[in-house]
Amino acid sequence: MRRIKAIVYGVGAMGKLITRYMVEKGVNIVGAIDIAPDIVGKDLGEVAGLGYPLNVKISSNADAVLSEQEADIAVVAFGSEMERTYLHLERCIENGLNVITITPNASYPWIHFPELASKLDKLAKKHGVTICGGGNGDFYLINAVSLLTGVCHSIESITLNSKLNVDDFGQAGTEACHVGCTKDEFYQKTKGKELPNEYMIPLENVIADLGLTIKKAQQHVEPMTDNVDLKCKSLGKIVKRGEVTGVFEKVEIDTEQGIRFRAECILKLYNKDDEDIREWSVKGVPDTHLKFGKFANAITTCTQIVNRIPDIINSEPGFITPEMLPKLKFRAFPLQYYLKKANHFSRDF
Repeated sequence: MRRIKAIVYGVGAMGKLITRYMVEKGVNIVGAIDIAPDIVGKDLGEVAGLGYPLNVKISSNADAVLSEQEADIAVVAFGSEMERTYLHLERCIENGLNVITITPNASYPWIHFPELASKLDKLAKKHGVTICGGGNGDFYLINAVSLLTGVCHSIESITLNSKLNVDDFGQAGTEACHVGCTKDEFYQKTKGKELPNEYMIPLENVIADLGLTIKKAQQHVEPMTDNVDLKCKSLGKIVKRGEVTGVFEKVEIDTEQGIRFRAECILKLYNKDDEDIREWSVKGVPDTHLKFGKFANAITTCTQIVNRIPDIINSEPGFITPEMLPKLKFRAFPLQYYLKKANHFSRDF
């Protein structure tokens, strides 16, 4: 049985981890794309910290890599916004590749980015491939709470309380939150633009999964600061006291069925007193509660992406979202063993 062939599109903090995990799960990486001058031309295995070469040179010429390397899937490991990654996603699909991306907006783009999502959906169906957004939210923000509601007879409200270290999500995450800017710069950069829907969109995933209909939704995002200087590893700089360290996002969604969804979430650079919080509370019959302890944000983002690769390849063509996929599972064997043969290139069998 031939190994899955993949292209890593973005070799930043997440792309390096994804590379290592794919190799360990038997994936044959045939191409790597990035524009960072310090890694372009270098071997992917060495840059990813494998300790040995993969004989795959990181290239800044995305068109050449995507068109010349036959692959099953592209793993797009950069970008926090659909607008930023759209052309890259489009390019992958046009070259006949399935796509999974860490872009949070891609987990449910139908409300905030309907035009972009529709274009990608039509293009994916035309080329017979599947595109999906995934990563940390797949389990922790979408499927875990959907499972939690399965014990309820009735539900009044579902509430999320979360605090995470933005530095765990690499340069893309810190830049999306405008870390290191002044408050005035934050408001200038976000004025008139789509707000960073880190938590609005996962709630929309859950609402879709439960078959509910949104009646009213509102969101409020504010910059956060600290009273001490903080080191930002992702940006390689010190964020001064009073500069933006992250964002506070408050989301309120009411459904036609009367179930209320609420989220109060912090994504910021941590100081010595901060610690992870992620807990779901479901008020209903019965009340239920799910609380996660400290977990490795970067690692779980990448492990979920890799574990989803067979599901993406096996899925029907088009733009799908995580709640539509099979139950997320640990993959004990090389990933090619989880494929349906009909959806895998057959020429090498």
